[in-house]
Amino acid sequence: MSVPGTSTPFRTITIDGRRLDGPEIMRWAEELAIRQGHAPWTLSIRDTLNELTTDDGSITVRSSGTTGPPKSFRISADDLIASARLTEWAFGLERGDGALLCLPCTFVAGKLMLVRAFVSGLDLHPIDPHGPVLTRLRRADRFAFTAMVPRQLLRMLRNDRQRVAHTFGTILLGGGPVGPLLIGAVQDLDTRVFQSYGSTETVTHAAVRPLNASAGAGQEEEPYSALRDVRFGTDDRGCLVVRTPHLSTREHVTNDLVELMDERRFRWLGRADHVILSGGRKIHPERLEQRVGGLIARPHFFTGMPHDELGQYILLVLEGDPLSASEHDTLLEELSRALEPFEMPMRIEVRKDLRRTGSGKYIR
Repeated sequence: MSVPGTSTPFRTITIDGRRLDGPEIMRWAEELAIRQGHAPWTLSIRDTLNELTTDDGSITVRSSGTTGPPKSFRISADDLIASARLTEWAFGLERGDGALLCLPCTFVAGKLMLVRAFVSGLDLHPIDPHGPVLTRLRRADRFAFTAMVPRQLLRMLRNDRQRVAHTFGTILLGGGPVGPLLIGAVQDLDTRVFQSYGSTETVTHAAVRPLNASAGAGQEEEPYSALRDVRFGTDDRGCLVVRTPHLSTREHVTNDLVELMDERRFRWLGRADHVILSGGRKIHPERLEQRVGGLIARPHFFTGMPHDELGQYILLVLEGDPLSASEHDTLLEELSRALEPFEMPMRIEVRKDLRRTGSGKYIR
């Protein structure tokens, strides 16, 4: 373990109401790991705190590995601070506000919750990110802000909807698609719920969109809106280009196909490398998944497979046990009410386990 240095800007953090300075931070992290039997989630917190509080405060992060092997690179302390200030500004966070860390610090989203606590003076409460969130909280807990993945929020709403509204002021969702089932479930929730757009390269979110009225959403599907000085463009593929003047790397070319409304707003269509070319049409599987999310209870995704006449046909892949003939026919009937005829899967395949990246995204 490194010895805390004086060059790092990350010197003081508040955790569960306890202000920690210098060497106290790593002592707390070691105690947490011991209490939890050196569970991996505690070790990722410890290792991230060790990086932040030593040398120049830069950290090593890994990309999610959605479209290839995960890549590792360094994020400077200046970029970490700029990202935290952007979050503070976007959601009106103030020193002393409670924040819940319920994401693993293996990836950048969890690491940035620690950074925000340092930079914005948030009072951070870390919990095991695996399993139900509410069971790991006290009834009296209140948090102005947290970031989580969609399945965590959906599970909380099914468990105790009223408690979610009482516990959380703002929830920022990322790390996976938000389907119509979840969007419908948050509509009359007092908690503000946003969906983020960003990546490891943009040091988490560069844009957000409100998902419910509490967050400012209207009746129509809201586009993603740039945060502060961020601006957008597209390349010759129609993929999003993110311009980030607050970061040391000013421009990021993505693989995300978008409908660009102006330099500050866009609608996400899907990944360029996931597009299905079928019968002369471009079909975005992520859009199909958003529309049928409430109809299919089990994990699933759409993908394209070679076809002599169409170029590609649409395959629906499900996780779990094989479908009976009646279940298969019922599913097709339900899908036909949500999808256009040219969007219907030509075949349904069931696999016992779907392959996922380390951050939980499907490997198609």
